[in-house]
Amino acid sequence: MRRVEERSRASGQSLDEAAAVVVEDLERAAAALTARTAPLVPGSGVLVAAAGILLKAEPSPNGITQFFLGFAILFAVAGFSFLIRALIIYAGRRTVGLVPTVDDVAFARDSLVRKHADAHYGGWLAALGLACLIIGILSNTHISVTLG
Repeated sequence: MRRVEERSRASGQSLDEAAAVVVEDLERAAAALTARTAPLVPGSGVLVAAAGILLKAEPSPNGITQFFLGFAILFAVAGFSFLIRALIIYAGRRTVGLVPTVDDVAFARDSLVRKHADAHYGGWLAALGLACLIIGILSNTHISVTLG
């Protein structure tokens, strides 16, 4: 709201005219966040599939591998759900097609904050899932080195 008031005073526009510019800025920020987050969604799906295949493919004699692969699936699915929610949340004017008003600024800002938080949580959870997958793979790998 402070940006709307400052822009209104500086340009001599009404509050609703100044709000239109601020809402459009928030909509552009939401579109940029969506573009940055979108590639993580299929990555999370691949992570779930890889961990699931490894979990079912070969039972491990030690429970550590199963533990980490299970957590890889859990974190990847949780990250996937947050990332999907971040993509779906609309951050912009409340009524599409109408000229934005001052009331739309708070709605757009709150939606953008929720969108950003969900993308942030989803990215971190997917990264934790990837780390668990790597640890699960490495804990089941047997390396023998012969010098000769």
